[in-house]
Amino acid sequence: MPPMTPENVAIGRIIAGSVYVAFPRLLLRAWTGTADPRISPLGRAIGARDLALGLGALFALRRNAPARAWFQAALLSDAVDAFATLLAFRRLPRLRRWLILAAAATGASASQLAIRQKTTG
Repeated sequence: MPPMTPENVAIGRIIAGSVYVAFPRLLLRAWTGTADPRISPLGRAIGARDLALGLGALFALRRNAPARAWFQAALLSDAVDAFATLLAFRRLPRLRRWLILAAAATGASASQLAIRQKTTG
């Protein structure tokens, strides 16, 4: 496993965001248990958000510009995802609700680690 550096955290978010933009039903099925094509724009929007946050952080890091705010925004986004999951927890598929909650918590934790490491500014 590669080390948990701010750059690797940003790259991971870029990869996840790209997958969800290209294949939004993967995220929707994992989160809700359904892949209704009418809600594909939601999956793409979440993917675009993660892609933008990852690219912003990576570009900042590679230019020695402040990246802290990018990781703070990513942490907030994942925290909101976790909160939204908790609000709908009982209505979500049993195993999937735990997987999505764990994924959101992992993303938030990775962003927090990146913030604690050198992210300039």
